[in-house]
Amino acid sequence: MIAYLFWHRPYPFVDSAEYEGALMQFHQRLAEQGCPGFHGSAAFRIPSVPWLGGPSGYEDWCFLDGSRALDPLNGAAAIGRMEASHHAVAAEMEEGHGGLYSLAWGDSNPPDGSALVWLTRPRGIQWRPVLEALCRQIPGAACWRRQMVLGPAPEFAISVAPDQAIAAPDGWTALRVERTRIEPAR
Repeated sequence: MIAYLFWHRPYPFVDSAEYEGALMQFHQRLAEQGCPGFHGSAAFRIPSVPWLGGPSGYEDWCFLDGSRALDPLNGAAAIGRMEASHHAVAAEMEEGHGGLYSLAWGDSNPPDGSALVWLTRPRGIQWRPVLEALCRQIPGAACWRRQMVLGPAPEFAISVAPDQAIAAPDGWTALRVERTRIEPAR
């Protein structure tokens, strides 16, 4: 399982409710496309993170069978039935960055309320034993690892429940990001 992540923020003059409505319409249309290897998506409101240049923004996750599912997703995301919903969000977006992460441990389905702890390891150490031990101590944690140094965010993300504390392993740096899942309007 891999996830394509997309961090973005609208222009300061854009109404956040309208932006989120357009974003949810895009995710709904994407779910209707039936792209091979696509297993759904989620969008989160996030506070300021370094890779978005300061202001708060959004974090989208698209869950895929593997890298072979990227081409159909990319091909479908901005054409045909998707074109209008894609352009509605893109026209209001001031900044965006993507990344590709693979699931190292845990469940790929993020809880509605969750936090991500972004970790950067010291160079030259083996990451797997350290993170395996850490994830075993956190019920329900999921660990994601950046692929091919794509994207501006740190190498590892551990998804935890909002009330779960996590300490960075010795020598590692951590950034905890509380996030709120955005749901379609009913």
